[in-house]
Amino acid sequence: MSVQSTLEHQQRAPDPAATTGGKSATRIFRGDIEGLRAIAVIVVIFDHLFGWPSGGFIGVDVFFVISGFLITSLLLKEHSRNGRISLVDFYRRRIRRILPVSLLVLVVTVAAGYLLLPSARALSTLWDGIYSALFVANWHFAFAGTDYLQATNAISPLQHYWSLAVEEQFYFVWPFLLIVIFALAGRGTLTARALVATVAVTTGVITLGFLAWSFFETSTSSAIAYFSTGARAWELGIGALLAASAPGIAKLPASLRPVLAWLGLVLIVASLVLISRDSMFPAPWGLLPVAGAALVIAAGIGQPAQRLLFPLTNPVSRYIGKISYSLYLWHFPVVILLATIFATDSPLYLPLALVLMVALSVFSFHFVEDPVRRSLWLETSQTRNRERMLHSAPEQRSRISPAHAWIGALVVVTLVIVSVSFAALNARTSPGTTVDTAPLGTGAALGAQSPGAPAGLLATRQAAVTAALASTAWPDTIPAFDALGDNSGAPEWVDDNCLSVGEKNVAGCRYGDPAAAKTAVLIGDSMAISYMPAIRTALEPLGYNVQSLTMFSCPAVNISVAPKNASDASAAKCDAHHAWVYDEVARLHPDLVVMSSLAGSIVRLASGNEGAAALAEWQTATADTITALRGSTERVAVLSPPPASTALAECKTLTSAPADCIYSPSSLYQKVVASEQDAVGQLGDFAQYVNVVPWLCVDDSCPAFIDNTPLFFDGQHFVREASAQLGPLLAEALFPPAV
Repeated sequence: MSVQSTLEHQQRAPDPAATTGGKSATRIFRGDIEGLRAIAVIVVIFDHLFGWPSGGFIGVDVFFVISGFLITSLLLKEHSRNGRISLVDFYRRRIRRILPVSLLVLVVTVAAGYLLLPSARALSTLWDGIYSALFVANWHFAFAGTDYLQATNAISPLQHYWSLAVEEQFYFVWPFLLIVIFALAGRGTLTARALVATVAVTTGVITLGFLAWSFFETSTSSAIAYFSTGARAWELGIGALLAASAPGIAKLPASLRPVLAWLGLVLIVASLVLISRDSMFPAPWGLLPVAGAALVIAAGIGQPAQRLLFPLTNPVSRYIGKISYSLYLWHFPVVILLATIFATDSPLYLPLALVLMVALSVFSFHFVEDPVRRSLWLETSQTRNRERMLHSAPEQRSRISPAHAWIGALVVVTLVIVSVSFAALNARTSPGTTVDTAPLGTGAALGAQSPGAPAGLLATRQAAVTAALASTAWPDTIPAFDALGDNSGAPEWVDDNCLSVGEKNVAGCRYGDPAAAKTAVLIGDSMAISYMPAIRTALEPLGYNVQSLTMFSCPAVNISVAPKNASDASAAKCDAHHAWVYDEVARLHPDLVVMSSLAGSIVRLASGNEGAAALAEWQTATADTITALRGSTERVAVLSPPPASTALAECKTLTSAPADCIYSPSSLYQKVVASEQDAVGQLGDFAQYVNVVPWLCVDDSCPAFIDNTPLFFDGQHFVREASAQLGPLLAEALFPPAV
């Protein structure tokens, strides 16, 4: 979620006389818009920092309306004044307004990322910065969001740049459209007033078209729609429509204006409470905050000052609105990067985050954003002369006052204090300085245990888990924590692309000796393929080859699931995949079928069942699936999924200890495992349930690493080395030695 500040060179209301081609009247400063911007940026910061209010992300919609209004007003004024719109002048102003601070934040964030983030995540942030600098971040994040591997990854500190990309993409096209509209309308004998009316009607039609597209894209691909320029353009179009309709709106009676403004504020507040991340967005729910922002803006058109609107027009709100562009750009990197130093529940995190984001914003506004915006950078000699005629000397200079110097000094002092504190705290946890000496088992030792010692393997594993739980400092792990990323998963998934198996690639997703006497088949989703290193380690030495029949987002049990989001097309293919799997198992007639599914699939059943009804449906489907495999295989083994952990990117900070990443199986997880166990228990010796919790936890406490190996790269899928270490345990569970 994000929000875009849109203050232009002069934040002025469209002059009715100017927009109709008449003599320009005195331009009106819109302090209420500054206040509206303040409310929008505050709710976004609260959403990102506190997770409240539920609809805090609607601040971006408010800003899109403001942006459409202000930019279109400037373009219409320019056409009224000069009879034309200069694209060169327009983009020159946009560059001067947008680039300096946005590039500053990008450079600082990427540099800080390389100091604070794991190497894989730092590299990802660099690429995020490149896409953001090119104003295509929205499409970059939209496509990354549809990637299954990205589903549980840590949030990019530059994700908020998506809205800046949407806005700049809109303004790459919108001036051209206005020029075309003016050119086509101007071919007739229209009066100036009729010309503006034509522009307003055309703008309204274009906006309705974008709104219709937003409804369609939200209903068919909501994950894409949230970032989509086409699905968001109507919000900027509403602002543009307000600017084009200004002559008529300016005639509103003064007594009605406060009512409209307060009604707009009520709609915005209502949207904060009524809208959540589960709402269909941006359409139709985006209409609520957009309508609120439009009413507030409309209420002030043609007015020298907004009356009875203190929440927006007071000095504090206006100042926050003035610096909101810088505040928006800085707040999210601070929220994300500071969490790598202090846990978000640390008493230092919130106050430091607020101080840093405000200090950096004030500094960049007064020393970068405002001076560059008011400068004549990129102007030609002709436009420089024109600017000197239009503006007074003090307004065109970029002097820095003593007050600004004090602000800059405060920022520097704050950063120095934070840096010193960070260095002192980091010294306590830097690798190699306080490595825990508690005895840990090793993967080699675990694998070397005799298969004939039933209690030996589990006892050794439990000892390793206990030691990891007792660790007081982060050990040097293999792979290193900093190296964890999407490529850390099972090689059969990451390297061989055997997560989703079908007729085209089934032959290439068979592992082990093709001539082996025995065959095992693996069915399920990404959780199942995550177990593949363990399964191969367990079965190949026993004379098995292993055929993967897994599919992305499709659980092993024959049950219909709903998409994880509107861009998830796999759910629609899941039922057909189940039928194909039955046929393949019947054809292969394997000695063993291994099943596993993510526990979280139970919350997205196509039936809509929840709670006890969902658990009952899951249990029945598990029993039915295993029963359907009778006659096609000699035996079925169901592996429980591991309990989901806290993602390392969230709990492993520069000041945290291993205890901060300890997690416990959730209540829902335990209920899913119990339902699967009950289903398997009904089927006698044909089916076996393997509960992996004792391999990962002791007394419901589970560490982030065992045997100096991180367990998960994303909170739920095994690191390939961790999966392989489970192989001997799995072999012992499937084929216990005779007593």
